[in-house]
Amino acid sequence: MTHNNNGFNNSTLLKNTCAIVFILFAFTYLYFFQADLLFMVQHVLSEGVTHYDRTIGAVVILTVLWLVQVGARKVGGLGDILYALTFFPSLVLLTILTSVDSDFSGTPFDGVWLWFMLVLLIAYFAVSLFVKFGGSSPQPNPTDSTIAGTLWKNLLCMVCMFIAVCVCSNSDSTFHYRLRIERLLGSDSYNKALEVGRDSYDTDAGLTMLRIYALSKNKQLGERLFEFPLEGGSMALLPDGKNVRCLFYPEDMIVKSLSIRKKGVMTPMEYLLYIERTGLAMKPATDYLLCGYLLDKDLDGFVNEIRHKYNLESPSLPKHYKEALTLYTHLRANPVLVYHNEVMDADYADFQKLENGYADKRERMSYVRDTYGSTYWFYYFYHE
Repeated sequence: MTHNNNGFNNSTLLKNTCAIVFILFAFTYLYFFQADLLFMVQHVLSEGVTHYDRTIGAVVILTVLWLVQVGARKVGGLGDILYALTFFPSLVLLTILTSVDSDFSGTPFDGVWLWFMLVLLIAYFAVSLFVKFGGSSPQPNPTDSTIAGTLWKNLLCMVCMFIAVCVCSNSDSTFHYRLRIERLLGSDSYNKALEVGRDSYDTDAGLTMLRIYALSKNKQLGERLFEFPLEGGSMALLPDGKNVRCLFYPEDMIVKSLSIRKKGVMTPMEYLLYIERTGLAMKPATDYLLCGYLLDKDLDGFVNEIRHKYNLESPSLPKHYKEALTLYTHLRANPVLVYHNEVMDADYADFQKLENGYADKRERMSYVRDTYGSTYWFYYFYHE
């Protein structure tokens, strides 16, 4: 009786330990790391009719995964060899759910990857049923008789499967930044949106467009744009439905913030110049246009436009516009306007001094980035 009780207790301890480890991993993974992705998946599949709640969603998905594990444990025989294997189907389903293609169109799931995962599930249950009904019953190994050894093997197996989930699921940081920002834009949380991925250099044109929009809504576009990593030049100002697009945030919201006139097939700069000259532009369009010139490093176009839009002597002139005007004054032999600001002139002199202090290009770029990485000067000279 004592031996049987010990066996029962050991089995219970093993199952409970594996269950706790699985629940902790799955809930943490769903709630903290993949909530934005699942928000997008539900939005796309429901065509915007329903919205994902991270707490309810994590609990519901975890419950379904748990029921799948119970089914795998009762139906198949692999659990008799290694109990952790009963969690394999649940983790495959979790991988399918979070392996969304970053460049999806129509459906967020990649067809080939989806079929591969389904084949894995079929293979698992085929082998599991064979072990249960067609194979020889697994015999206990005397060297694995201790509960510590059994736990170690099962937990190692669980960790390996968790790593596989993380590797096979979508972990593209830029994609996740875009998802999170779009979700925050949907609730008008512009400050929070601008904090997403702020310390990372990972970006693309779509992420640049979203940050430009959030900055514009916060009236900080000319003040903070070049504090962020940027890609795409002026083409990243507005969506084009191809390379620069939203994942689920309504793209017409971005254009409507600038004008009642739809963008059509025009480039962002063509569109902005058109609505400015026809009187169809709303106030944010001015900063969009000015920043478009700066993104393209077109200082002459920027100067010709800003002198009609801003009081250049005003203390409230946005920081990046001051930097661009200072740079223009120093670079042009015959400038159409001369801009001097005591603080900016001193900062630019220090910028040049720091540049001249390093002969190696990479070393110079690293040191300049540390001090001036959030300035237009750094973007102008070092962004390719």
